[in-house]
Amino acid sequence: MNHSIAHAMLFSWILAGATALAQEFPFQHTVEVYRSDEDETIAFSLRLEQPFLAEEFEKSNYLRLRSSDPNAYLIYPKETKFHQKHAEFYGRLKGSGNVDVQLSYETVSENLDGSRRVQVREGTITLAIPDVPADRKSVGARSIFEDWARQQNEHFARLLTYYPDESFFQYCLLQSKARYGVDPPAIPKRMPTQDNLEDGLYKLFTGSLAIQESLQRRTLSSSASRGAYTRHISEISPPRIRSLDYEDLLKQRLDKEKDVTVQVHEISKLVPSDQYFLHFNSFASLGETVDLATQWGDDLVRLSKLTAQDNRLLAKLEEQLGISRSGMEELFAQAVATEVAVTGSDPYLLDGTDVTVIIRVKEEQAFAKQLNGWVDEERERHPDLVQRDFNYRGHQVTARYTSDRLVSAFTTRHDDYYVFSNSHRAIRRIVDASLGEVDRLHDAADYRYISTLMPPSTDANSGYYFASDAFIRRIVAPAAKISQKRRVECFNNLVMQNNASLFFRLEYGRSPNSLSEMIEKRFIAADRITCPHGGAYAFDANSDTCTCSLHNRLRYVTPNAELSVLKVSAEEAAEYGRYKTRYESFWQKVFDPVATRITVAPTMKLETCVLPMAGSTFDQDMRAMVDQNPQPIDVATIAPSAVASMVMVPGRKNTAQYLMAIPGVSDVVTEDPTLTDLEWLGDRVSLHFCDGEIVFEIDPTQLSPIQLPFVGEAPAMWQALAGGLILTANMPVYATIDVENNEKAERLLEQFSQKAFLKGGQVGPLPSKFDAYRLPDYRDHEMYVLSARLHAVALRLHIALVNDQLVLATKPEILREVIDASSNVPSQEPSQAQLMFRLNRQALDKLQDDAHLHWAEKSRLACHRNIISIHNFHQLYDAPIDQIATLSEAKYGIRYFCPEDGEYSFDEGSSQVVCSVHGNREASRQNPGLNPNSSSAKLIESIDQIIVYLRYEQEAMIATVEIDRNETP
Repeated sequence: MNHSIAHAMLFSWILAGATALAQEFPFQHTVEVYRSDEDETIAFSLRLEQPFLAEEFEKSNYLRLRSSDPNAYLIYPKETKFHQKHAEFYGRLKGSGNVDVQLSYETVSENLDGSRRVQVREGTITLAIPDVPADRKSVGARSIFEDWARQQNEHFARLLTYYPDESFFQYCLLQSKARYGVDPPAIPKRMPTQDNLEDGLYKLFTGSLAIQESLQRRTLSSSASRGAYTRHISEISPPRIRSLDYEDLLKQRLDKEKDVTVQVHEISKLVPSDQYFLHFNSFASLGETVDLATQWGDDLVRLSKLTAQDNRLLAKLEEQLGISRSGMEELFAQAVATEVAVTGSDPYLLDGTDVTVIIRVKEEQAFAKQLNGWVDEERERHPDLVQRDFNYRGHQVTARYTSDRLVSAFTTRHDDYYVFSNSHRAIRRIVDASLGEVDRLHDAADYRYISTLMPPSTDANSGYYFASDAFIRRIVAPAAKISQKRRVECFNNLVMQNNASLFFRLEYGRSPNSLSEMIEKRFIAADRITCPHGGAYAFDANSDTCTCSLHNRLRYVTPNAELSVLKVSAEEAAEYGRYKTRYESFWQKVFDPVATRITVAPTMKLETCVLPMAGSTFDQDMRAMVDQNPQPIDVATIAPSAVASMVMVPGRKNTAQYLMAIPGVSDVVTEDPTLTDLEWLGDRVSLHFCDGEIVFEIDPTQLSPIQLPFVGEAPAMWQALAGGLILTANMPVYATIDVENNEKAERLLEQFSQKAFLKGGQVGPLPSKFDAYRLPDYRDHEMYVLSARLHAVALRLHIALVNDQLVLATKPEILREVIDASSNVPSQEPSQAQLMFRLNRQALDKLQDDAHLHWAEKSRLACHRNIISIHNFHQLYDAPIDQIATLSEAKYGIRYFCPEDGEYSFDEGSSQVVCSVHGNREASRQNPGLNPNSSSAKLIESIDQIIVYLRYEQEAMIATVEIDRNETP
């Protein structure tokens, strides 16, 4: 067939399409088709033209093109209107022969009574799929395909305005140039700065999925090269960490305190000194602590990150290790086992890390029988399970694993301990420690010393956590940090490849057979997805996910303990150097060996001992803020409506400064010689925010450094202070100042009310006035008012001497409430501390609806982020909603859920996924408060109050967190 014949055939198709609907619609249409057998591409354009311009006609009509034939798909736009005389649709075709599509034309007008009238006409258009002549590579204009690609890009960009975090749409746009030769529109979401991205790569607790979008954009938008690995890791120095002389401190303490003894756990002989150590006297206590940490982590992360994604970490570890939590709890209840310890080499639990569980067994036969039963169940679940034994330094290690690492269990015994690990290298290190071949935690000077300051408890409900100096040095060292950074980058590459496989499925209606197929068809560029650690990528068609020969796959990423870093690039060395500078300027001031004693009971208690950082000014500055002697802090006399409280022991000198900052006080004190020395003041001050209706809401999760005009960078601390001032004006607040001489305090109030009368002045350009007067007494307490006015803004403080405290309240009823509470029976043994923070959920009344609404709004936003991902899986795989969890785990390593127990479903009418509670972004809704059955509501209602005490001792700082839990929420 020659060119003229082909052109004639194409003209006949266009002419046939132009007359198909001549009698049904008041406009004409033409169809053009482009086909290229070289890249298996067929695209069409449908152009509509109305015969005349009519403003009313343009405004009232809606056009939609849909197909019930799978051979016509990806039709864009989803709906349109005439622009002047023209409208266009673009789509893709596959197969051969003819394909019918349905065009609907909707006219909206008014009835005579003013109501809305909608008239819809529908017609069928037949699209003929041409053959490519033998002497040609394509027929039709390639511009049709490019115009279709632009329309698809515009569609994805519009969806990103609703769902800005959808990684798949971002990938499609970023790959558009390579795949279609078409420049994409700008992605609505702002690209993070290089500094922010680099900071995220080196953070301790940020999961890889949290920064994947940013890495994806950098990878596909930048031409920067990673560079050759030419520098040996030994050439890069770690941060300067000045440690205390723990051996000397321990010797001094034992010499000084004759009744003090070293109380380290015997089980710690199996733990390398550079790993974290978590010990419990029962498996139930371990489980309860992990449950609470998981619940708090999920809900608090949702507040700050707006995510509702389940990593199913505990389920994954149970499956990997081949142990049953409920079974273990039963064995402990029967005294078959008596101790459990958990250890690992890094804190990257969500990304994937080595986890080792050590069980002390009392009844070996009963324990082995239960273990064999779990192994049999595991074999039934995983027919491809491989089991083999190997010998390591006289210890028989049994390895059970699957190729995808869904099961990765290594088990051995040492004396009366059973050891379970998900890493072959990690269990070797346990054996090394048990034989003394590596430094053991049991012998570590910092662990032994800190055990004399905070010894573990033998109670069944207790636990103990220790992060050693060696552990902290390990996780900030160049090899560990660069290994984790590379793993995060590989994680991004795996997600990108999975996005590419979804992109492939979008066009071809099937998943790719291999990574090579995606590369050949330009869904992904091979030079953009090189593993920074040297692994080789592949596509596992059976699991529909991409894999790395070194880092494995999402959700089952290889632990860093099994990865080695020998050489790095100049770029990596420079990145680590910047991280080291950040660490030395800030993080070193925060982290040092940390021990936490855990008590699991109705009142959960976490007592943390932090040693003073060697040479750190941070510790010195903190100690300078408070008096060297802790004071008893009793919450019994705090006003019942106080939602948030802070009590501080700054010492008499600092307390005097706070008192003198009150307008007018300095004048009174200066004029009365008996008050001038201020020796009559006490050591404590406090600030309390009380229940009340608020207008302005302060969200602490949004506080981060920002740039302000004329100001520059506003640090988060400044924002927090500004937020506190707003809250002070927005809700009832009271403060207290301790006094030791009530007579002088009464004299101060009396003279203050007399001498502050209508005093004025200037605060900058604004005039100020102060006034003071006495109110009627309340329950034998003299009450005064200080009125301060700055121009047109006035603030009144209601003041009284209550017991041994000067109380200043912004509302008179709050002052009366404090007076009433002063008669409460004091606690028998109030905690000694220099600083106390308290959150009292039981005080929530007027604020409760606001608190629940705030959390409900966060839950709605988190739920909506899931909608489009679920929609994509549903459409691409034609999968029922209840099967999408398996797909999302394969592609992203997580499962989606509604935080308020909503159920996702697909609405055929709108072709959208909706949540039964929250709808979706286009039809958003939520309850006025939290669903009582949601995890967030249960978390809130399960807590009565949280109190944090900070106490400085000569050797350390002790932080105690008490969580009073409501067992019947």
